[in-house]
Amino acid sequence: MEINIPTLSDIQAAQKILESQVLKTPVWPSEYLKKEIESNAEVWLKLELFQLSGTFKLRGALLNMMSLNEEELARGVTAVSAGNHAIAVSTAAKALSTSAKVVMMITSNPERVETCRNLGAEVILAENVHAAFEEVQRIEEE
Repeated sequence: MEINIPTLSDIQAAQKILESQVLKTPVWPSEYLKKEIESNAEVWLKLELFQLSGTFKLRGALLNMMSLNEEELARGVTAVSAGNHAIAVSTAAKALSTSAKVVMMITSNPERVETCRNLGAEVILAENVHAAFEEVQRIEEE
């Protein structure tokens, strides 16, 4: 399996695509982590908890969904997640005016499940992660 590592120009292109869709979140220096890794490097934390979805995962969800053509986007999107990714996909789907079906485990945090529903996603609960992936595959084939 080939892994495509993004280049600096890939990252800059993604930033340009996403700049109107995401918040510019702050960074914070971390002397604690710098000491923990015993390095002279500067260590900064990107505070993505202030992002629209509460995590950095919104960036990936949006970037992938914005690469879909009109027909693909109109069909809606699917995801498997116990929480953060499901919220990000739900947020991105709402922002791009498409539907989302997120398959979450029955053990997922009820607040995260409700957040997805409040964002307009259809939430399907699965017994475990294996069943969740089977369900999302069934949905995609349908």
